[in-house]
Amino acid sequence: MKVDTPTQNEESTRKHGYSLEAVDVTGTNSVEVRGVAPSIPTRDITGVFASELNLSSDVAWMLRSDRTGSILDEETPIGEQVESGSRVVLTPKTHLGGNHDLDQ
Repeated sequence: MKVDTPTQNEESTRKHGYSLEAVDVTGTNSVEVRGVAPSIPTRDITGVFASELNLSSDVAWMLRSDRTGSILDEETPIGEQVESGSRVVLTPKTHLGGNHDLDQ
């Protein structure tokens, strides 16, 4: 039988929360937030980052992993998508697909 023993880093994360760095889409501004609960939905920390970076509240923002380039799911806890110490990019939500109503 194998028993999972938390590593020192995992124990520190549980006690002190995640440390995450966010950067705006231009790469000009960044902010580091510590003590992020890994269990909070990504949408909640996205709002914190947007506010800390003084980004427009009239724009819907999403997070992208800087390491993988993947868009983070808003409903999924941040801790299930990135590791503590990760860098994420705030990107405005935009509809980039074609308009299918144009054929009518």
